[in-house]
Amino acid sequence: MPRLSCLGRSLLVVAAGLATASAANPADTPLDIRVIGHGDGWSFTDNHGMTLYTFDRDEGTPGKSACNAECAIAWPPLVAAKDAKPFGDWGVIAREDQSLQWAFRGRPVYLYKLDTSPGTAFGDGSDTVWHVAFKPIATPREIRLGRTASGRVLTDNRGRTLYSSKDSCDAKCQKTWEPVAAPALANNFGDWSMVTLDSGLRQWAYKGQPLFRRPGADIKPGETSGDGISGWTVLVLEPPQPLPPWATVQASDAGELIANKEGFTIYAHESVGRRPRFGPPAPVCSAGDCLDAQWVPFIAAADAKPIGSWTIVTRPDGRRQWAYKGQRIFTNSLDKKPGEFKGIRFGGDRTWSAIMRSGEPMQGVSVGG
Repeated sequence: MPRLSCLGRSLLVVAAGLATASAANPADTPLDIRVIGHGDGWSFTDNHGMTLYTFDRDEGTPGKSACNAECAIAWPPLVAAKDAKPFGDWGVIAREDQSLQWAFRGRPVYLYKLDTSPGTAFGDGSDTVWHVAFKPIATPREIRLGRTASGRVLTDNRGRTLYSSKDSCDAKCQKTWEPVAAPALANNFGDWSMVTLDSGLRQWAYKGQPLFRRPGADIKPGETSGDGISGWTVLVLEPPQPLPPWATVQASDAGELIANKEGFTIYAHESVGRRPRFGPPAPVCSAGDCLDAQWVPFIAAADAKPIGSWTIVTRPDGRRQWAYKGQRIFTNSLDKKPGEFKGIRFGGDRTWSAIMRSGEPMQGVSVGG
């Protein structure tokens, strides 16, 4: 079975000092909030180092929070003092109970109940609507940030991965490797500059490295077919989270999934997720046990150690069980071959999810399997 390398030998990591906390808050950040630097931008924590999140459904309620009552128990708001004032990117909103909450660029920020210690971000991607509060690095209009199996990278506006080369790329080379053109009136800024090719075309460069794409081979976002070819490398801004030694990556009709050594899909169970609106009753999963024979706890070896977002919890029977972002993980007996995910196929219970290669959850899909 294929194994996933965390970085890949040929990747170029252009950022240094990843995930390093700032010595002091930047001038445009309130004293209640701390900043964590990454190669692709900055995330935020409270003064105790606990990660802050935004909620996609808040976009439909500008200036308000859509997370109240039971939601706010799992996702406590970051409370602002009564005399708090807007500060740079940070504003203050009033909640239903009239308490004040900090908001980043208009979006309220929250903590996550299942984050176990400073620096963990177990809520990122939860229910597909919760994300780490994040300020990305500035990029030209022609360039974006994207996610690949290699980590966070630079892409063009269509999501195609960008590359750099240790060698120059002449006119013949440019038939395969297309320079990322900069507009005639564009100016240098920050880490971004321009080089002029022999043809007169102005080309974007990041930290002095001219940028190219491979349009004949990279068709979909996330593809990195050119990495390692004759000195060409993907510009990885932020490497991916590490995987346990047992993890493999399996192709499926819905994308690449994390699986065990035998290639069978693993599933995470989120105790604070949404319950099904229809269909058969959901299996009862409390204290680490599921009253449904299809769900098989993924037991950790005696010498297994936590790594990154992968932790180990103790079951009621004393055995150790793997968990992902604080959620216990299982295999499903309906899956008979690598790449199947029948545990969530047509599933209405969104407390269960498969884990994609990118680290994002995949819930209740109606394809593949």
